[in-house]
Amino acid sequence: MATRLTLDLLQSLTPYHSGGQDVVTEASRDLLVGCIKCEPKLHSVFFPNFASPPGLKLVEYRTFPIDVLSTTFIAEAISKIKDPYCFHRTINQSVVEAQLREVYDSLHWKKLGFQLYTILYPDVVRDSKTNVCLRDFMGGDGHVWAEKLMAHIAEPNFIRHIHQGIVRGRYTEAEYNRDMNAIFVKLHLLDPQSVIPAYQFLLNQRALPAVNLELATRNYLGPRLEWSRIQYEVENAERKAKTPLTASRLSLTSDIDVYYGTHVEEFIVTECGNFGLWTGVRPNNYKVVTAKERCHVM
Repeated sequence: MATRLTLDLLQSLTPYHSGGQDVVTEASRDLLVGCIKCEPKLHSVFFPNFASPPGLKLVEYRTFPIDVLSTTFIAEAISKIKDPYCFHRTINQSVVEAQLREVYDSLHWKKLGFQLYTILYPDVVRDSKTNVCLRDFMGGDGHVWAEKLMAHIAEPNFIRHIHQGIVRGRYTEAEYNRDMNAIFVKLHLLDPQSVIPAYQFLLNQRALPAVNLELATRNYLGPRLEWSRIQYEVENAERKAKTPLTASRLSLTSDIDVYYGTHVEEFIVTECGNFGLWTGVRPNNYKVVTAKERCHVM
């Protein structure tokens, strides 16, 4: 592996697609949704067949309110799905919006994002031709590669290239700060002690715009999670039918009572109720199934 590792390869590793999308941010959002699906109070009700993602065991929530986010995220999906059983009427959308806004706008969101981002970055960011990833540069020689990267940043050609791009309008200050932050992330993962010296050096370059050290304050997770990501599972849970235990012993000519989404209803009353998300209204999830319809239920 060592023979394939070069400074040029290290420099070329980037989390950004050609269109500007951050692949590590996308992976971080996927991991967070996976974490939500694995929350015990949600898993058995909505995601019983979902397997824990590999990165889950590395996530430490600390002060992040994962219980609030997971419950409110599910509640948002319930409120947005116009189901035939009126589960959507059981959720107070204004309270959902307020609680989600509080989470997404918080410093906790940024801290968790930084943690997920740095967990995934070493393996997600790869060179398409050689399959080399940043983790290959980490380990015992990480500080050596950090020194090489810092030496490259200090080269006059590096400064000149950026300066000319900005002066000629080919490179914006926003893009500059984005790319410098990507370098700071690399340095942090290779050798955390190299970040501040690199930042101070760039800050002192009069030919370059002022650089912002957003290493731990950038919003790596991006905007709010899309509730549509869990729409299919929530709809399935709401449609799940439950019949009386004695239904199998009833005559085929008898009508039976069928309840839909009983576990979802329990979740709304208990978990959503604990966070003030329940309106107090019950869903219309009861139906008398006639003998003619029983073949569709049993």
